Amino acid sequence: MKNIFTIIFSIIFISLPAPIFSQSTKVYEYWLDEFLLPKLQQKYHSHKIIDEIDMHLKNNIDSVITLKRLLKKNEQAEFSEPSKYFNKKLILQKTEEGKKNVKNLHKILEEIENIYKVDKHFLLAIWANETFFGKVRPRLNALQVLSLLSFSSKNRLFYLKELFYLIDFAIENKINIKEIKASKAGALGQPQFLPSTLVKFAVDFDNDGNIDIWSSQSDILASIANYLKQFGWDNSLEWGYEVKLTKSISCYLEGPDHSRSLSQWKKLGVSRFKGKKFAQNDLNNSYSLMFPAGIYGPIYLVSKNFYTLKEYNNSDLYALSVGFIADRIKYTSHDFFRPWEKTETLTKNEIIGAQEMLSKRYDTGGIDGLIGYKTRRAIGLYQRDNNLQQTCWPPL
Repeated sequence: MKNIFTIIFSIIFISLPAPIFSQSTKVYEYWLDEFLLPKLQQKYHSHKIIDEIDMHLKNNIDSVITLKRLLKKNEQAEFSEPSKYFNKKLILQKTEEGKKNVKNLHKILEEIENIYKVDKHFLLAIWANETFFGKVRPRLNALQVLSLLSFSSKNRLFYLKELFYLIDFAIENKINIKEIKASKAGALGQPQFLPSTLVKFAVDFDNDGNIDIWSSQSDILASIANYLKQFGWDNSLEWGYEVKLTKSISCYLEGPDHSRSLSQWKKLGVSRFKGKKFAQNDLNNSYSLMFPAGIYGPIYLVSKNFYTLKEYNNSDLYALSVGFIADRIKYTSHDFFRPWEKTETLTKNEIIGAQEMLSKRYDTGGIDGLIGYKTRRAIGLYQRDNNLQQTCWPPL
């Protein structure tokens, strides 16, 4: 009878909206007993880790209140103007620290780059963005975070799988699961890998018998390199060029499905700033336009490496910041040639509203509250079709 009830509870849990399950710590405790514990027993049988997890979570039930606040804050977050992503002081700090690491970790970085064929400067830029070279580390309990996200997040089935990956990793590597720390999104270690990413892509580069993305610089950097390699990084390509356009090229031509070779873009009048040339050996390679803030900021031609960076974090601004910081570490410390203009601050719900309206006629790439290239392009097409200035940026 109890098994039947558990099945019914599981079906209801999966189908009902998340807020219903985030209103009471009693409901959370009930979920632990009637949903999570049976799942753990089914997957791990009588392994001792089941009792450890059960006891740890029940002894820390009050932490659900903290997570609820974090989740609520995320849902109400504003989409700030893109320029705030490129705080000059912080960029300078990351650049200077990155240059020091090029020297201090020269041997490790050269060895990793030779094996994985991923430019070391991008490894350092990602490391800088994620945890500022390990100086800013997540402090939340990973087991609590992932169990609570499995319970109350809109993507709770996704996080339930991540919880199982965490348990698998702890068992396989004989790690005390109660001691693992995570971000509020469940990301682990200095490269901020989700547990599934940790299991699939992290490597024991220093050959000490442990995969350690928490303290081993070799494992951290090699794991990032392995991730980028597996998603198609091509060391023969530049990641992108900041460019200026002729008036005949509209912002709605953005996106990888409008890719052309650099030589074709040159014929259309696209050029670099201050007389800089495109790399001669790059002219036949495919690049696409990218307008991270519509017409209100820098404009780039980006290669497939840019989209590989987005596999690490599916954000245009994140990938752009990695490329920007990597260039500054590798070359000279320059600013954007085209300045970021001040734009209107929008809430996620406001962006969702615009996407819902636009998606009736245009491809926005989904309704997710994020201003990706398909949403920017949809705005531009809407503006073109309604004889408005084509900005490819809200408001419409």
